[in-house]
Amino acid sequence: MAGVVLLLGKLKNAFGAASIAMPEGVGTAAELRAALVLAYPDLSDVLGAKTVRIAVNQELVADEAGTRVSEADEIALLPPLSGG
Repeated sequence: MAGVVLLLGKLKNAFGAASIAMPEGVGTAAELRAALVLAYPDLSDVLGAKTVRIAVNQELVADEAGTRVSEADEIALLPPLSGG
């Protein structure tokens, strides 16, 4: 079974789905972000923004280039929070 990327908050509305398929061939969170930007050009501005955070196994990623990801991981994209 292919892995999925969970979409939370406004991202769920932007994609019109609660999750999307994890792109093949990604090994790090940075590669995941880059692959999603290429796969969804209409949403590349949103996906490429550093305000959209990646969580792996319910932990926010601080170092995307150094964080390994696999299809077995729970991966989620979190939009920026509104308010102050």
